[in-house]
Amino acid sequence: MAVGAQGRNQIGDAAPDELVANAAGVLLDWDGCASFANRPHPAALRFLAGYGERTAIVSNNSTLLPSDIVDVLAQAGVSMPVGRVILAGAEALALAAEAPRGRTLVLGPPRMRALGVRLGLELVQKEPDLVVLLRDTRFTYVRLERAVQALRSGAGLIVANPDLTHPGRDGELVPETGALLAALAACVDLTSVQVEVVGKPSPHLFRRACAALGVEPTQAVMIGDNPATDVLGARRLGMSAVLVQPGSPVSLLDLLPKGLRTA
Repeated sequence: MAVGAQGRNQIGDAAPDELVANAAGVLLDWDGCASFANRPHPAALRFLAGYGERTAIVSNNSTLLPSDIVDVLAQAGVSMPVGRVILAGAEALALAAEAPRGRTLVLGPPRMRALGVRLGLELVQKEPDLVVLLRDTRFTYVRLERAVQALRSGAGLIVANPDLTHPGRDGELVPETGALLAALAACVDLTSVQVEVVGKPSPHLFRRACAALGVEPTQAVMIGDNPATDVLGARRLGMSAVLVQPGSPVSLLDLLPKGLRTA
C-alpha cells in the first residue's frame, strides 16, 4: 500500500494523512527523509512533535549510534526514547554478537568498532570468522584485501545495508555501504558466501521497530524517501508506506492533522 503520485495509496482506500493518523505505529526514516547530514529539518521536528509517541526512527544508517540521534533530537527540543531508534549499523553489530562465529573483522568507523567490543565481539584484523560491513569512511585497499581473503576462506558476511548512496546536504550524494559491498562482490563470488543483510528492505529493522512500538507490521506505516528500501521492505510485510522525498507530492507536514500543519 505505497502512496503514489496522486497522493493516495495504490488501492485508493486512504489519503496519506489518514494512513498515518489511523496507524498504531509509525516508522520514520532518518537520512534523506527526517534529516540531511544528521540535521533534522523543521518539518520532521513538527511531525515528531505531533506523532512522536507512536513513532520509531528506522534507518539504514551504519555510522551513528541510537543515542546520537536521541541527542540530536533532544537539542532540537524533541524527546525520543533510545529504544525506539533502530539503526542498521548497531543492529548488524548486535546480530554479529549473537552469531556462533568468533573472530570478527568490522569494516566501519572506530566508534562502531568500539560498540562491537562493548557487545562482546572479538575484533581482529586478519583471519576472521565473520566480516561485518558498515559504511566505512576509512575504507582502504588493505581493508578490502583483508575482507576479500577472509570471505574466500569461508568467513561469513553481515552487511548493514545494501544502499549505494544516500542524500546529503545540498543534493550531494554520500557513498553508502552498498558501494563497498559492490567492491567485495567484484572480487569474490558472494553466492558462495553466507551473507546476511540487516538493513531495509530486509525485514529485520521493520520487525525490531514494530516490536519496540508494540504493534504488528500490518498496524504500522513506514515513511521514507526510498521506494527500493522503505516502500518495498514495508510492502513485503503487509505494511503501508508513504514516500516522502524531494519532488514528491507528499511532505511530512502534509501527514500531520490539518490543525497542526501551520501551528
